Amino acid sequence: MLDNLATIVTADHVGPSDLNQAVVSEVIDDHGHRHVLSRFGDTRWDLTPYFEQSNVPESMKSIVWPVDVPPSLLKDTKAALFAWFKEGRPGYKAAIARTIFIAAVNAGPLLRWLAQHGISSFDEIKPLHLSTYRQLCKEESLLPRGIKSRLEIVDLAWVFRDRLHEPPRLYPWGEIPFASYCGLVGHEVRSSVGLGVGKTPVIPREVQNALFLHCERIFNQSENLFSQRDAGTLGPSTEPMRDLRDACLYLLSITSGMRNDEVIGVEVGAGRRELRDGVEYCWVGSVEHKTGKGCVEYLVPPMTLKVVEVLERYSEPLRAALKEEIQSLEASIAQMKDAAERRDLVKRLNQARVDGQRVFLGVIYGKYNQITALSGVASRVAMLRLASKAGQEWKLSPHQCRRTYARTFVESRMGRQALVFLKWQFKHSSISMSQLYAANPAQDPALYEDILAEYFDIKKDLLESWSHPDQRLSGGAGRKILEMRASAVPDRERLVANTAMQINIRATGHGWCIAQDSGCGGAGLYESTRCVDCKNSVIDEEHIAMWQGIHKQHWEMLELDDLGPVTNARIRRDLALSAKVIADFGVAVNGMTAEIQSIESSRV
Repeated sequence: MLDNLATIVTADHVGPSDLNQAVVSEVIDDHGHRHVLSRFGDTRWDLTPYFEQSNVPESMKSIVWPVDVPPSLLKDTKAALFAWFKEGRPGYKAAIARTIFIAAVNAGPLLRWLAQHGISSFDEIKPLHLSTYRQLCKEESLLPRGIKSRLEIVDLAWVFRDRLHEPPRLYPWGEIPFASYCGLVGHEVRSSVGLGVGKTPVIPREVQNALFLHCERIFNQSENLFSQRDAGTLGPSTEPMRDLRDACLYLLSITSGMRNDEVIGVEVGAGRRELRDGVEYCWVGSVEHKTGKGCVEYLVPPMTLKVVEVLERYSEPLRAALKEEIQSLEASIAQMKDAAERRDLVKRLNQARVDGQRVFLGVIYGKYNQITALSGVASRVAMLRLASKAGQEWKLSPHQCRRTYARTFVESRMGRQALVFLKWQFKHSSISMSQLYAANPAQDPALYEDILAEYFDIKKDLLESWSHPDQRLSGGAGRKILEMRASAVPDRERLVANTAMQINIRATGHGWCIAQDSGCGGAGLYESTRCVDCKNSVIDEEHIAMWQGIHKQHWEMLELDDLGPVTNARIRRDLALSAKVIADFGVAVNGMTAEIQSIESSRV
């Protein structure tokens, strides 16, 4: 958190005439002296003090205003953004610094286009100008959300028109809301059920396996690496130590579900254990910035706490160096006479204090060789480097880990897959989602929303595949779906989405179980042939090989000499049942037709 050194001060409400001297950003040092970083009239706004998270690169903490835009248009652009930053839209909180930066960047193309067409102020903009530019955006293949980003500065100029010298004269969007004008109404929204996930790719299973094994190999060498470093034979920022940090970055991300800024914001002492009702819960805490929840904790397996411990040891000499730098800066600031140099030192001191307890640290080599927390850009580079060293061509990124976590969590609880890192990741598969969430109110609720959305996504994909006319199915419920599939459905997509919301689907290893409240109580997990005609069973094409294996096993058991008549009859019955499943997929099973017919007739 920001301390007294980083107290941010902005000007009180000021009118258009005296804006140039309004303070955009400043810091206050330990002696109460204010050091202005940026004023409204500056050609560059330094927003650094407003960023607490580590994953924002330095280039995104400052706005460099364009020089090729008419002065009146530029000044009113700055005035609208300043009012949004200081006061917020009516009825809403003030915009954060990152939002202001993005809005300023997105405003640039429109401002330059207006200047090229002889428009020097917002009051000169006509509806034809806006509609023409909107069409140009469409020709650039911008989606409605991108069009909205480009045009937002005009909407802000209207909202904060009393702060501008030459504001728009009329409401810019005619008789419709701004979002509708951009085409957002009904576009790019979540499904009608209120769920759905983004398009961030899930890391493929084979890539996950390779990455995890690579990381685990490096992680298991940590004691040896620390011994070499502490003995002075391995530098704290050398390639082996960097590889260890990269491995820990992936392991912590993939086993926690944290966002990247939360992962690289982890500090010393972030991990803890808790024993409750005989169950050990392990937690890793960080600060959540996206929704402003603040301090949050993530449920993790015990091995992830060891990752945090390794990171604490990895960062120990870097944190010690930061501590020395902080002490040196404090002494230098007290003696510094030059105002500009003093301001720069205060700014660096603030950042060093923020990073002082972080575990994801690195060295930016240059004039000062500064130690700093890992940035978002550096994290992306680290992930790409990790994938390459693991022998994978996959374009790994930090954001993929959260969605992959959610997907793997769901599939694990469904019983669908068993990845190599599940031994680390999911130790609470028997605990309900509500129990998991109730275990700690400080958890990130958005992660559970992502998990539920991922579950919805998986169910929807399964239901869509079952409804496809070429998909063969077996099992009692599977055959019922085949019958229903023959009937015309007016809106199959909506039906699938609504069904996905209502139905539970669990994997058995040899099929899918859709039992809602009652069923066999799990007996089908151990006696596969119970699922052949069960009304809650769906067997699809991904299970053909499993049933062929079951069939083969029963043939092999028939060859045993010491079977009694009861056991022999049971095996032959199960042979016929497995053959029936295989036959449902169009695969002939020699010698079993009569047995299958016998089973069918016995049910009539």
